[in-house]
Amino acid sequence: MSPSGARIALNIRHQLPHRLRFDCPQELSNEQLWLIETALQQLQPDWQVRAAAHRRGVVVSSQPEQRLCPAVVAGVVDTALRAPDPHGPAEPPTPLQRWLGQSRQGSIKVLMALAIAGWALPILPGTPFFLLAWWLGWRPEPEPAASAEAELQPALLQPST
Repeated sequence: MSPSGARIALNIRHQLPHRLRFDCPQELSNEQLWLIETALQQLQPDWQVRAAAHRRGVVVSSQPEQRLCPAVVAGVVDTALRAPDPHGPAEPPTPLQRWLGQSRQGSIKVLMALAIAGWALPILPGTPFFLLAWWLGWRPEPEPAASAEAELQPALLQPST
C-alpha cells in the first residue's frame, strides 16, 4: 500500500486477450487478494483471480470469448492495493480458548467471593468477645499436665543449701 496515496507501479508481466498477469511491488496479504477478487467479481462475475509469483503478483482470467481491458483491471487492482486493511468480524473462539475463558471466569468468581469474605469477616473480630468473657469471669482451666511437669523439674528436686 502506498501511504502517500499515489498510484502503485503495476507491471503487466503477461497479457492475452482473456488473461492478465500483474507484478506487484510488495507481497500481497490474504485481505488484499480477497479485496481484489471481490472487486473484480463485482465488476464481472466470471473473472477468476489468483496469486502468482509467491504472492507478488496477480493473475486475472476470464472466459476465452471475453476480453479483459488492462486499464480497468489495473485500476481495480491499484485501488485495492491502496485501500486500508479491511476488518471483518472476529473469528469464533476455538474450544481451547472457550475453555480458558470459562476457567478464567470461574477463577474471577472464586476470587471475588474470597475478597468479599475477607472484607466481611474482620468486621466481627473475636477479640472483644474474649475480653467480655474474661470480664464476666471466664478463665481457662489449668491443664493437668502442666502441674505434673512442675513437680518433676530438676531444680525443685535439688536439696537446698
